[in-house]
Amino acid sequence: MGDLDIKPFRIARYRKYPSNIADDKAAQLCSLWQARLGDSNWYPFKVVHCGTDEEEEHELVIDEEDKKLNGLNEDFGSEVYEIGCTSLKELNEYNPSGRYVVEELWNFKENHKASLKEAITLLLKMLPN
Repeated sequence: MGDLDIKPFRIARYRKYPSNIADDKAAQLCSLWQARLGDSNWYPFKVVHCGTDEEEEHELVIDEEDKKLNGLNEDFGSEVYEIGCTSLKELNEYNPSGRYVVEELWNFKENHKASLKEAITLLLKMLPN
């Protein structure tokens, strides 16, 4: 969880560079932003009150006024911005103190975290009879 998908970076780089160097530029940009997202000294979140006056509920959301994230949006487009925000949320959810990528079993067909039962079922199907 928290690993950046390179596809939006490739699309953004193909708009600016010829195809023979666009992939290299996309990989460099993706790597740069993966390192920035993992920097625990950068905190582009804010706490918002989402409960009633009687209930003290708060939620942690991305600060839409953050300069780095706004620069990402302006320089590379909304697709790259969205994938960056998604990755940042995942990093903060799974490991807020260190913000490093965490491996997670994933069910790509149904687009959700895979349960242990799903993983074992898949492994058993892959075994030879």
